[in-house]
Amino acid sequence: MPTEEQPRFIVFEGLDGVGTTTLAERLSQALQARDLRVRLTAEPTDGAFGRLLRQHVQQTLTLDATAAGLVFTADRSDHLGALIRPALARGQWVVCDRYLLSTLAYQGAEGLDRETILAASDGFDVPDVTFFLDATDEVRAERMSARGRVDRYEDPALAQGLRESYAASIALLRSRGHRIEQIDASPPLDDVLADVLARLDAAS
Repeated sequence: MPTEEQPRFIVFEGLDGVGTTTLAERLSQALQARDLRVRLTAEPTDGAFGRLLRQHVQQTLTLDATAAGLVFTADRSDHLGALIRPALARGQWVVCDRYLLSTLAYQGAEGLDRETILAASDGFDVPDVTFFLDATDEVRAERMSARGRVDRYEDPALAQGLRESYAASIALLRSRGHRIEQIDASPPLDDVLADVLARLDAAS
């Protein structure tokens, strides 16, 4: 695996319940165990735009697809300037729970033109690798039930549309040079982490 002088920007993506948050945390711990400096982060952020978006996701307010997509993009711009780019410049690895692909997939599924999102994201940093986690609906439902809350995008009726939107969004980003690795996240998460680490090691 690359040394501390070669930091990477790593993103976890996927439908709700696949384990993006847990895997981001566990990868950060695994990298730190290898004596790498790591900054763990997530979107939406805890900033002003991110707080608004969390209300949207938690259904305490509702934004239409265009507004949500543009606010996610504004939050991402702040995130890059305030945290991601400075961390990388300091030699830290950045592990992020969700990024551009989420906006393309979720707001794209709601009808927002993905090209609008990409145009608003011009100049944004491209992750070194995005791990797209995929799990069965049964596994996702079990993991979401353990969390004890229901967010806007967790309705099982939305799952197929979101899968299709993710597939279209992945194809779009890959056509623009993004490295996106699909991971089977249905096994125990320790096994999923081992798969992630093996892929990072293989690319070093």
